[in-house]
Amino acid sequence: MDFDFTWIIAIISITGSFFNIKKMSVCFYFWIICEIMCLIIDVKSMQYGRAFLDLFCVGINIYGILAWSKSDKNQKRKEFDKSNNLGIANTELKNQE
Repeated sequence: MDFDFTWIIAIISITGSFFNIKKMSVCFYFWIICEIMCLIIDVKSMQYGRAFLDLFCVGINIYGILAWSKSDKNQKRKEFDKSNNLGIANTELKNQE
């Protein structure tokens, strides 16, 4: 009895979608795994157009990781700056009283 790996791909992809909804960049790693698995299947079955699409999606997911990690760093920096500014403002108010 042969095992159908497409079920594993489906589960991994759905898990990636769940993390995407939660705005967690780990979703891209799940999708990269799916795309590589699909790429292998598509090359073995000589569906080269599909394989090209899989390879392209791997690249898009890598770009997503880079873009989201840059966005996360900028967001954390903004939150840090905001909290520091509030702290300074609160200290200045206490000193004026």
